[in-house]
Amino acid sequence: MGIIILLILIALIVVALIALIFREVFPESNFLSPRRSIKPDPKFHNSKLVGVLLGLETQAVEELLALYKKEFGRGAAHYARKTYRKWKTGEVRPVTQTYERFLVHLPKVMSYDLKCEVLRAFMEEYAAKDNYELKVSTDDWEEKLTPLVRQIIDKTYTAQLPSEIERKLRWLGDGDMQLAQDILRRSQAEEGRIAVSMLKEEFANIEKLLAETHLKPKVTHELKFPYGTITLFIKRR
Repeated sequence: MGIIILLILIALIVVALIALIFREVFPESNFLSPRRSIKPDPKFHNSKLVGVLLGLETQAVEELLALYKKEFGRGAAHYARKTYRKWKTGEVRPVTQTYERFLVHLPKVMSYDLKCEVLRAFMEEYAAKDNYELKVSTDDWEEKLTPLVRQIIDKTYTAQLPSEIERKLRWLGDGDMQLAQDILRRSQAEEGRIAVSMLKEEFANIEKLLAETHLKPKVTHELKFPYGTITLFIKRR
């Protein structure tokens, strides 16, 4: 009996030593780290950014991993390389720590156009949005709708990303990105104006529908802008 207990103790010590060695060699591994969830953080595992990371050319990936190794060490970089391959094949989802470490240097291997594309995606997903409901008729819609549309379009010029995201992705505050954000705001405002200019034609069609005496249609129309949505409940004049 004493020999059996001794063998069990030796086995437990060996397992503990293996676990300790594994942790040292693969410091970011999810193994023996129950507090680290592999579920993507909804604020930073943005599908657009994950797509950018997984869509990098081979040379860009090697540059990124070299920067990763320089900052976080050989063991962490070795684990990141293996994990990156598994992300691409869909075997695993991004571990939060490894993913966020990739984001530290990702901008250095991204083109300016790609940065602008990511900026637009982040602004449209995370900037605060307002939702309105408005009852109008076919003869007063323009009078009621115009001030509200102007208010939403004006918001384009002041929209900001949540401070938590800006802290995590500091490159979004760089000088070239500030300029890109100004350009984006003007572009989104113009998109809003174009959408509004097309409303007269849409309301002409709605008025024809409402004029059908044998129908009692209830028309609901939704206007979507980058930073707000207006739901219109339309009745005949």
